[in-house]
Amino acid sequence: MKAFRFINTLFVLVFASAWALGQHVSFKSEANRKSLAVGESLQVGFFIQAEGTDYSIDSPMKYPEHNGFRLVGENKTQHVEYVNGKGLIQDGIILIFTPEREGKLRIGSARIVIDGKAYTTKPIDIEVSKSSTSALSNRANTNQPVFLQTNVSNTNPYINEQVGLTVKMYSRDLGLLNRKRNFRQGKLEGLSPKMVTSRPETIKQEMVSGKPYFSEEIAKYNLFPQREGRIEIDPFSMDILVSGIYGTEAYEIKSNPVVINAKALPEEGKPVNFTGAVGDFKLKTSINKKELAVNESANLNVEISGKGNFNTIIVPEVNTPKNIEKYPPKKKNDFKAYEDGMQGSVSTEMVMVPEYGGDYTIAAVEFSYFDPEKEKYITLKSDAIDLSVDGLTANEVKNTTDDLDLGNHGESTQNNIKTTVSELAEDVKNGNGKWLWTAGGLIAASVLGLFLLRRKKDESNELEEVEQTVSNESKFVRKVNSLIVKESIVASAINVSTDGKRIIKSKLDTLQQNIHHPDFKTFFQLQEDLLCEIGMKYSGTDLANFSDYSVGEKLVQCGWNQELVEEWKLLLNKARQAKYSAISSSNEDLTDVYFKTEKLVNQFIK
Repeated sequence: MKAFRFINTLFVLVFASAWALGQHVSFKSEANRKSLAVGESLQVGFFIQAEGTDYSIDSPMKYPEHNGFRLVGENKTQHVEYVNGKGLIQDGIILIFTPEREGKLRIGSARIVIDGKAYTTKPIDIEVSKSSTSALSNRANTNQPVFLQTNVSNTNPYINEQVGLTVKMYSRDLGLLNRKRNFRQGKLEGLSPKMVTSRPETIKQEMVSGKPYFSEEIAKYNLFPQREGRIEIDPFSMDILVSGIYGTEAYEIKSNPVVINAKALPEEGKPVNFTGAVGDFKLKTSINKKELAVNESANLNVEISGKGNFNTIIVPEVNTPKNIEKYPPKKKNDFKAYEDGMQGSVSTEMVMVPEYGGDYTIAAVEFSYFDPEKEKYITLKSDAIDLSVDGLTANEVKNTTDDLDLGNHGESTQNNIKTTVSELAEDVKNGNGKWLWTAGGLIAASVLGLFLLRRKKDESNELEEVEQTVSNESKFVRKVNSLIVKESIVASAINVSTDGKRIIKSKLDTLQQNIHHPDFKTFFQLQEDLLCEIGMKYSGTDLANFSDYSVGEKLVQCGWNQELVEEWKLLLNKARQAKYSAISSSNEDLTDVYFKTEKLVNQFIK
């Protein structure tokens, strides 16, 4: 309904201008599109706009002529805006048409009488092209007294672009809406589904093919195509309890099949740091303190918020300056599937501790995503963060250590001794013999002192050399250990340890034990945990950076078969989908799911 939100705003502005000219009531029409294919839907809104509520409708709106179109539904709408303190009321009706032939068609003028005055809308010309396969397959049989209708918001999305899917039940008998049972979901292969759970359960009246129906929304999903090309969504079905000769019988109704043609994301202009995020997002960085002392911690937060596919988002890593120690970030997911799409945020919080004083700058981070509405890649860049750390800088600490060197002190003492000996020798030449013994004693004492001082200095130098050697060896050992750790981390991306495989087998055994659990959601929760464990172990990805897209890419890069990775994705998506489903599964179904999971696990751990 984005188009009609735009229409609402547009007509409020139009009416505001009309009000300035002394007009108090207007009647307008607007279509959500001017071109479509046979079988696709067209929505045309007819709106009354008035200042305040002091108007009366003398006769109902006369529907426009619509040759070549079939009227399949209608919705009422009301909108209130305040301009300069005065209320603007917009009442209207939205008619839903489907074209029956191609060519240049027209939606005629609608007519209404308000306060004794007739108002007429302008006709709207529509260009209808040849029907497409997806448009024809997406139509339901609307000639039945009760039927299911599946609608999607977009039949030509990009990979990972959000698509809304709605399943509605239509019935001419209001009582049948209370007799529905056993809703069964169609296959959603090639799609990552997120079920909308916070749906208002409301019953509406709609016109379908010129006949009145009661309608109720049965299920709503946010779908994300995972591959390019044609994706078929099988019909949804459910049972209706009807009275028969032998009592109450279950009558199955099915919705129309739906076809989606997913487009690959363009290669042109794709940023290097793009990880698959599709939607409309914002990037924000923040820190809890910009002034702190040495060895005092600060928390840096990076948040990506907006609307779109959050499962493919990887929060960018923050690079800190030298002399600032950072710890692994903690990830927080705060998004949810709403009526109009998945919205929320993904964020990471990282603890930093400065080792020396001074001024530091935390470099800006970048995040790239694809905007399907603008059909281009967008790169967001955060602001750099300046830190002021109170304490000795690294250079000041180094200079303080250098000042403790005794080398200069020994050289100064040696020069003073030489000066004293020269003065005593001159006194002896001048006949001052009484100083001879004193001079000799001083010379001997000075020589002895110089000898002891040099020895101490040599010992000090030797000690410093030993300490420096130990320090260098320690640094070397730390580097070697670091390399060993890094190598082990890289190796673990392909070669999982025995303990890791034991954990996976234990989770598989637990899954088998819960096949007959009374709550089927427990089984699928365990299955999801098991599949996530496999993805993390065999791709070398931690939980903070886990996403279906990135883990799948890493598994392929690590040498795992593409078909095996796709099967892993499919089972994981089905497990998540089943957790939120309102329909239980039979024991045979869960047994089959277990065997598929067991087969996949064995291929990984063999």
